[in-house]
Order: sequence, then structure tokens, then C-alpha cells
Amino acid sequence: MPRTRIKICGITRPEDALAAERAGCDAVGFVFWEKSKRHVTAARAREIRCSLSSDLTVVGVFVNPTPDGVLEAAGEAGLTAAQLHNPAPNGDWKSLAAHVQLILAVGVSNGETLVVEEMGGVNDYLFDKRDDQAMGGTGQTFDWSLLAREAFNGRIWLAGGLDPLNVGRAIATVRPYAVDVSTGVETEPGVKSAEKIAAFIAAVRAADSQLSESAAS
Repeated sequence: MPRTRIKICGITRPEDALAAERAGCDAVGFVFWEKSKRHVTAARAREIRCSLSSDLTVVGVFVNPTPDGVLEAAGEAGLTAAQLHNPAPNGDWKSLAAHVQLILAVGVSNGETLVVEEMGGVNDYLFDKRDDQAMGGTGQTFDWSLLAREAFNGRIWLAGGLDPLNVGRAIATVRPYAVDVSTGVETEPGVKSAEKIAAFIAAVRAADSQLSESAAS
């Protein structure tokens, strides 16, 4: 079965980005929302991005964005993907998707019906614990079985309170295309631990291996 992709989000320092790449991640994320504890400017993201392999997916995290704003930041920071939070304003997102991979964030609340509003140009949906104040990075999980029961058109990116200890169970439950971690590999907001990153990625690969063995038996 296909391996689970891994995104290390909330990168603010070059050494953390390099640690993530060396450990074997597939993507890194930069948060451009100014209210975030992990906020960076597009110029700072560009500085960090220049030290990384061109094969790595570089994701910008946006809140209430416009297509023009995303395109401008993508050009300045060297982004290959954009993660969109909150209902995006009307605009030509489908045309933007020809230049930048779009990932639509969906907040999930336990006990509520999961509603996924599909968006033109988007094939990737990131599910995170709903928090209208923090917009992610809360370190809180949600009921993963909601996704296991839900069927929709698109690839699942799973976020929200993941860490080296629980990501294996999350993968076994949801079978996501990708997992996204920030708080779970930090020593403080915006400061990553190389050891925690390595442990997280090892746990993902172990979960993938176990699922492959189960499928083959």
C-alpha cells in the first residue's frame, strides 16, 4: 500500500527545516497568519526554503486568503502548495491550482456532523481539531473515526494533536494520504526538536509497514 506522506508544520528556523528534511519528511509548512505563535514572513520563509532540497513540498498556511495574495506569497517564498483556512473569498481558485497545490483545511468538532464543502481546484483536504481562534497548532486531537466513516472526493491530510505516540493509531484508523504535525514535535511554540521529528517519522513508517504486512497476510 502507498506510504503516508509527512508534513512538519510551523517551521520558523532553518535548523528545524533541515532536521525535518534529513529525517525524511515530505513537506514543511510556514504559517503566514500574523496572529499565530509560529508566524513567519514570506521573506523569512524564502530564506529557510533556500537551504532545502527542491524536491521537498513547501506549504504556506493562510487564513482568509485571496487567490492574488496566495500567488504573491508563493512567488516570494518559493511555495509549491497553499493550505487555506476559513471560508475562502470568492475568486479564481481553480486557475490558481494550476500553479500552486491547494489544501483546504476543515475544522472538526466531536459530536457534530462532519461537513466537507468541496472547492474547485482542490483535491486535498486537511482535517484538524476545530478552533476558530488558533486556526490549528492547538495540540488537540478529534474523533478520528469520523473520517473513517466519511466518504468524499479528495485526499485526506490528518492533523490535530498528532505526536510520536499516537500517530500510528491515527494512521491505522483513517489511512490518510498525509499526516501533519506541529505542536507534537516542539519544545516550545515555533521551536522543533530534531529528536521528536525523527521519532514521529519513524512511528509513521512503522505504521505503514505494519499495515502493509497486514494487507499481504
